[in-house]
Amino acid sequence: MKKRWMLLAMGLTLSLTLLSGCSQPAGAETIAPSQTASDAQEEPEKADQKNGPAGETQAPEAESSDSREDGQAASVPTRIWGTVLSSQEGQMTVDNTSPASSSGEIVFHIDPEHTLVLDAVSGLPVSSEDVELGSFEAYLGPAMTMSLPPQTTPEMVIVNIPADFRAPQYVIADGAPQQDNDGWMLKGADGAEYRITEKTQFSPYLTRNIVTMEDLKEGSACLIWQDADGAAERIVIFAR
Repeated sequence: MKKRWMLLAMGLTLSLTLLSGCSQPAGAETIAPSQTASDAQEEPEKADQKNGPAGETQAPEAESSDSREDGQAASVPTRIWGTVLSSQEGQMTVDNTSPASSSGEIVFHIDPEHTLVLDAVSGLPVSSEDVELGSFEAYLGPAMTMSLPPQTTPEMVIVNIPADFRAPQYVIADGAPQQDNDGWMLKGADGAEYRITEKTQFSPYLTRNIVTMEDLKEGSACLIWQDADGAAERIVIFAR
């Protein structure tokens, strides 16, 4: 009996020793992966401090576009003048004697949808057969061919200008007229200024609508006739 108890005690001791030895490596293996994951997590957090919140990448700042140095809007037409050499349906050939645009001969393509050909005195439309050979003023957009002669589709052509007559000016308003001690001043998008007085007459283009100075706003297109002192005698306002 005594011998049996000794064998049981030895077996129990051996079992406890084996259990203790096996449990130690298992604990070490569970700790090591935990420490490795913690170290790996610190790396993206350090990297994200440069790019913003985790999982996001900040886009580079957009470069601001440069504004035009002359302050003019791109839609301001170029004014030229000279002599009408010929006129036919849908086309006009002129000699540009102004310093603007291409000097010399230019071919105008007259597009009824985009071009107004107006009489200098009345401001009414003029057909190709009624265009007189002589002085003209025109307002051109930015597009012109590199051919010889150059060709373009103008926005407006003022024709039949009598000798010693001041042709009306095509103006894109920079804003509403501003009142001062002498009346009102209208500034064009090209920087030119036009004096408006109580005697200035306002009328619409080809309509019976009633228009006043209050209809002149930023972007309004109009035709201005001036007196000898430069004050506006008459202003025709085009529909927007």
